[in-house]
Amino acid sequence: MPSKFRLRYFFKPLVNQIAKGFIRIGITPNLATIIMFCFSILSFIVIIFYRNLLFFSILVFITGIMDGVDGAIARLTNRITIFGGFFDSIMDRTSEFFIFLGLYIYNQDQILWNCFDIKVIIFISFLASIMISYTRSRAEVIFKGDFDIGLMARSERLFYIVIISLISSFYNLFILFLFIFMWLVLGTFLFRLIKIYYMIKKSDN
Repeated sequence: MPSKFRLRYFFKPLVNQIAKGFIRIGITPNLATIIMFCFSILSFIVIIFYRNLLFFSILVFITGIMDGVDGAIARLTNRITIFGGFFDSIMDRTSEFFIFLGLYIYNQDQILWNCFDIKVIIFISFLASIMISYTRSRAEVIFKGDFDIGLMARSERLFYIVIISLISSFYNLFILFLFIFMWLVLGTFLFRLIKIYYMIKKSDN
């Protein structure tokens, strides 16, 4: 059931190479998760205190890559644990919070087309992002299988932020891109919600 078009498949060779390098120097899956989280904190610092979208995009990109490295290390070393999965999920949500908080503070005075407060747009985007992940986790409790469905999964959300930050470091299009982002993540959340609703309804019958 999971979507076939995922960026993690494209970046898998890079993620595996980094994972193999980390294994050679003794980095564990949980330590890789902590490193991922540290890069998200660095991205927050860069966008808030230095207001540099170019470096922000680079750090978010590294955060996204590292998000896959911890799992790759676990698989390659056969160290997959229940706690590791739990810890990774907590750090994923926390790292995403700091990235969105950075976007929120950076754009706190911005208004799109004199009517859309960007703070509200970023808040809605963050809430929808959290619900995208939550609906998947709840669905996987009810049904067997992978419910990574819809366009804007975590990797795609981070990559979108990377691309728009990179472009907006040269062109003043950031708030417009964030407005589009809100609709993309809302659409993904609603798609998952409706899909899972009909599966539950069918199983009840």
